[in-house]
Amino acid sequence: MFNTKWISGPALTVGICLALTPAVFGVGPWLESRLFPVVRDTRISQPHESSDGISFFVAFRKVRQCEFMALVWYENATRLVVDFEPDADQSPRTRPTGEQYTGPWLVRGLQSLERSQAYVYHRCHPLWITISTFHDG
Repeated sequence: MFNTKWISGPALTVGICLALTPAVFGVGPWLESRLFPVVRDTRISQPHESSDGISFFVAFRKVRQCEFMALVWYENATRLVVDFEPDADQSPRTRPTGEQYTGPWLVRGLQSLERSQAYVYHRCHPLWITISTFHDG
């Protein structure tokens, strides 16, 4: 059989860590996104349909202090453009933790909130991007 007495404890530890690295980077983002999302309890209010799409106000709870990167909105497999509120250029990109209320947002080309999904991307640490489900119609 294989004799492991010649392998030192630190060498064995390093070997195990190197062997588990692909599993951590493969499963880590998936687990973090489901167990520790950055935003929760999204509520869409006052939807208004127009020729450009659907505009609405959004309330949500930000539960982790992470850097905002992007919000993507899909209707079926089509990615749509989101126009944030008119004064969004003057507000910080990353919001503090706690209850948030913002809007109006306009999702261009959106036909129905019920057939759409939205995901928000945050950088919480340097290992990977955390993706939280923002809306699942």
